[in-house]
Amino acid sequence: MSDKKLIKVQVLSTDKVVFEGDVDRITSFNEVGTFDVFPMHANFISIIGQKLAFFNKGKLLNELKFEQAVMKVKKDVVYIFLGIEVLLLDDKELNPEAKAPVKMAEKK
Repeated sequence: MSDKKLIKVQVLSTDKVVFEGDVDRITSFNEVGTFDVFPMHANFISIIGQKLAFFNKGKLLNELKFEQAVMKVKKDVVYIFLGIEVLLLDDKELNPEAKAPVKMAEKK
């Protein structure tokens, strides 16, 4: 039995679990570029895009393509929330009588 640390990962859409498993590397993209999450990674939350790749012992276990998601990493547990664009509704969809947002004056 291996004593190598693994990351527990769960990928959730708005209505189901898309992927769940133990991995030793996650690769994705954010506004800075490509990044990897390994066991014992620092805790963080990031908006991610394009795709996710899950690896164990150098083998690709699964790859998911998507537009945008939120990744939460904490103590070797990673949650990825897909479908967040569905949850981000325009104010008018929530309240049809809502006024348009007030724009701030630009600095000259």
